[in-house]
Amino acid sequence: MKDIALPSDIKSIIVDVSEEIQKKNLLNFVYTSLDLNNIDYSSNDIIYSNFLEHSKQYQFFIFSNNFKYMIIELLDDEHSEDSSNSFRLYIAKNFFVIYKDSKLYAYQTLNQEYSKDELLNFISKSFNITISDINEISDSSLIKLSEYTENKNQMFTNINKKNNKSFLLFLSYLLFCILSTVLYKTYDNKSFQNDKLERNKALKNEHLKISKTLKFKPFNTRYKRLINTANKFNLKILSLDYNPEVTNIKLSTKKKESIYLFLNEYQKSLLGNSIVKVDSKNIFIGTINVKSN
Repeated sequence: MKDIALPSDIKSIIVDVSEEIQKKNLLNFVYTSLDLNNIDYSSNDIIYSNFLEHSKQYQFFIFSNNFKYMIIELLDDEHSEDSSNSFRLYIAKNFFVIYKDSKLYAYQTLNQEYSKDELLNFISKSFNITISDINEISDSSLIKLSEYTENKNQMFTNINKKNNKSFLLFLSYLLFCILSTVLYKTYDNKSFQNDKLERNKALKNEHLKISKTLKFKPFNTRYKRLINTANKFNLKILSLDYNPEVTNIKLSTKKKESIYLFLNEYQKSLLGNSIVKVDSKNIFIGTINVKSN
């Protein structure tokens, strides 16, 4: 199983969004989400992205490029011919996986034991879907999966590749500069110098225009303050949904008082909040709305 990433090799995160993100902005959104949740990654890691359309969430998978597959994307081969627009649940000892139409839909680790009814209720509330079939996976059956990967098609595309559009744009710009220099030396006269300067100016303006189009606006210092404040009171950020008017933050903690301390820090920009207790996990979840500016 040396080319298969086990659950211990996979980092994953689920992020709430208001709508599906354009492809040109997706990778920058991934980097920002991983930074906000203190998840380590490198430029060589494989990163998969999956939009959970029924709950308006993204799940990101991060693992080393030493691996070819994730173990969790090899579970549904026996149902590969059965595409009935249904959700199939696979339950292992320490995680569960949901497939839709024989494609990996969602994955989550389990930190405690749940009954089937509790797990189905959690999935329904978290992902807004209904499970049609349940399968239990033993440790021995997970090991056997390594025997069937030779002709297995990969479900996702690695979005963390270096040959992106911005890099190609930079190479094009660099090539143009080299060609311009050669022409300048060949036609060394004042008229050509003026023409060259005009062309370079126009190219630079176009390059800046395209770069601004491709660039995903990063979080500024106001949002770094959110992270520092959450860490200060030992709060875990579950999701952060930003727009120019309102920032929606979802936090979790075992101490309800920590959420009150966080609210006190933002009382001048606070628009609304709610706190609920999740008895099954013995934690409190706070949903907080603050002004973005």
